[in-house]
Formats: sequence, structure tokens, C-alpha cells
Amino acid sequence: MSAVPHTLPVGYKLHWYTIKNILGQGGFGITYLAHDTNLDKDMAIKEFMPRDLAARHTDMTIRPVDKETTESLHTGLERFIREARTLSRFSHHNIVRVHSVFEANKTAYMVMSYEQGETLLDILKHGQPSEEDLMEIILPLLDGLEEMHKQSFIHRDIKPANIFIRVDGSPVLLDFGSARESMTDETKTLTKFVTPGYAPFEQYYGKSDVQGPWTDIYSLGASLYRVITGETPVDSTFRNRSSGEKAILEIWEALEKYSDKYSIFFLRAIEHALRSNYKDRPQTVAEWRKMFTDPSVSTQTQWRFALSANPGKSVLTKPIAAVTPWKKKLIYALTGLIVIALITAIVIMQK
Repeated sequence: MSAVPHTLPVGYKLHWYTIKNILGQGGFGITYLAHDTNLDKDMAIKEFMPRDLAARHTDMTIRPVDKETTESLHTGLERFIREARTLSRFSHHNIVRVHSVFEANKTAYMVMSYEQGETLLDILKHGQPSEEDLMEIILPLLDGLEEMHKQSFIHRDIKPANIFIRVDGSPVLLDFGSARESMTDETKTLTKFVTPGYAPFEQYYGKSDVQGPWTDIYSLGASLYRVITGETPVDSTFRNRSSGEKAILEIWEALEKYSDKYSIFFLRAIEHALRSNYKDRPQTVAEWRKMFTDPSVSTQTQWRFALSANPGKSVLTKPIAAVTPWKKKLIYALTGLIVIALITAIVIMQK
């Protein structure tokens, strides 16, 4: 007997959608490129298919792998449908639009806009983007995330592959198959599907009471780290084994190598987002945004190292002026004026 394919085959008819290709696969499901024969346009469709809980049968239906996973699969399906309906109410230029959700094949499908362009990783093929280029990507994405977080939703799977740059240059956050409600009393358990390197330590716990905006902030910070350094951050489960300051220093030393191309404030904002302890990260998008845009906030917060037993000795708390170019110039200018004044005074006294 031939093996049942894990994905729906190309050409498969799903209501008025025809499967054209597979766009991606993750822990929660499969995203397809499909043609809407009703509207005559391409759409992206996310199929709820948690790989650890379900399997596809010969009739293309999704069923639990065993009796023990039946309840979990059913609960997950209900939440997928409910949350897709909630996400469909979001209308933000930098969040992929969810148009509808429907049930078929004993699972559910989320219909989203199909965006044309390239991922954040793809743009690296054209050369390393400048700080200005990255800011044009980050700030709109933060606006979109802030809109999500206001509704108590967290994305939970932000990574370069899910950050898409449209043909017109505007960024859009894709793939909401892992999005979940946070900070609610309805449930305290979140399925533990993560992307190593981009998922913060608290996401491995699977508890909603320790996941929030700071979870997405970590993942977006890790994505920026990847763009700048060319390397995926060490997985948070390994970083968490180091002491707080050691874990921070490892990230900072990698970022600081690029201080000739990116400002210290910019790099510090990224490092701050990658703190192992979620309480030491920016707690809201608004707080993190200020670290990128307001130097005075950076001066007050980015050099603070709350976990250090001896903060006065930490290299992370050195005076901001020591590494800020324009302040260096100001100090040199003032020093020069003082020297000139002293020489003038000496000359006058000798007369």
C-alpha cells in the first residue's frame, strides 16, 4: 500500500480553491498557494495540521494519531477556528489579511491574502541592509504587532521567513497559524511548537501566563540579529544555562562587531530584546519602539543590567557618552575651549 502524502496534492479541489503549491510547513500546519476560482485570484491557505497530534488518511482527512491525542486535537481545532475569526477582524497594512475560515477534511482552513515579494532573508541576497532600511521595516511591523497585542494576541512564530517585503517595499507579517490568545484565564496551556533560535525560553514552557508582547519582541529581535550578524541566535534553552550577564555579553559581543555600520542605540535595542529573562526585556511594543527612536530613553534603559549583582562593574552599564560619537565630539570641543582659555589666561598673567 502506498504511503499517504502528508500534504494535499497539487490540483486538489478544496471548495472553490485549487491547490497550486506548498508555501511552507510548520508545527501547526501547512500553508498552500491556492487559486480562488470564484474570485479568480491566488490566496494563501493555512491548514490546521499539528504534526505531533494528527495524520492524513487516504481520503485526505486529518485524524488523531491515537486515542490519547483526540481531545488535544479537537481542542486545538476549535481554537484555530475561533482565533482565525478574531484575526479576520484585524485590518492593518503590515499584518497579512485573514479573509475567512472554513472546515473540511475533519480540520480547518484559514484563507489569507497571498503577498508577492520576498522574505527578510531573501533581501540579504542583495547585500546587507542599512540601519535606515531596517528601520523602514521594523517600525511598520511594530505598529502591526501593537495592534495584535492590544487584542491580547501574540504571534509566537516571528522569524525572517515570516517577515515578507512586498514589491512596493512595505513589510508584512505572515503566518498566523501559531498565533494564540495570551493573558487570558480560559486556558493556561499553549502547544509547544517553536522555531529554535527565534523562540524565547518562556515559550518552551507552554504557559500563557508567562507569554506576552515580550515573547514576540524576542523573536523580532532575534530576526534582526540574524540579518545583522548572518547567524541565527543560539537557542534560548542553551543560553538560559549561562548566567544572566554572560548570556547578554555573548549577544552583545556579536552585535558590537557591526557598530561601524549600525548605531549603538540600534544594536542595544536588539540586544535588550534578546534578554533570557522575559522580565528584563521591553514589556510592550511602545517601550521597545522608544529604544529605537528616542536616544534619551536608550540612555536611561538600555545600559541597565538588572540581573547583575555588581552593576557598577558591569561593562553593560558603562557611560553612554563613552560610545556615542556626537558626544565624543562635544567633549573634544569643550576640552579644546578649556585649553585655549587656560593658555589665554597664562599669557595675560605673564603680561
